[in-house]
Amino acid sequence: MNKPHNIMLYSKPGCHLCEDAKAALLSLGQEFEVRLEEIDITGDPALFELYQYTIPVMLIDQKIKLEARITAHKLRLALSEGYGPKIS
Repeated sequence: MNKPHNIMLYSKPGCHLCEDAKAALLSLGQEFEVRLEEIDITGDPALFELYQYTIPVMLIDQKIKLEARITAHKLRLALSEGYGPKIS
């Protein structure tokens, strides 16, 4: 495997899209090594304001930002090819 990918997942309790995104990421465990840090946006008013309408949000290697409806297909492209919206 290549160098591990650092993933930050912004989510909140009870968010089924967040759980789906996390499951999609974990389903790729045979293909990619990842370090997942999950951040509950309800614990930080600034994060809640920023992401309340777009969660789940994943930041991949501090370069790519994926938002709601994160699928295994989108994650595979982002992790293997660096495809996705770039973080400015």
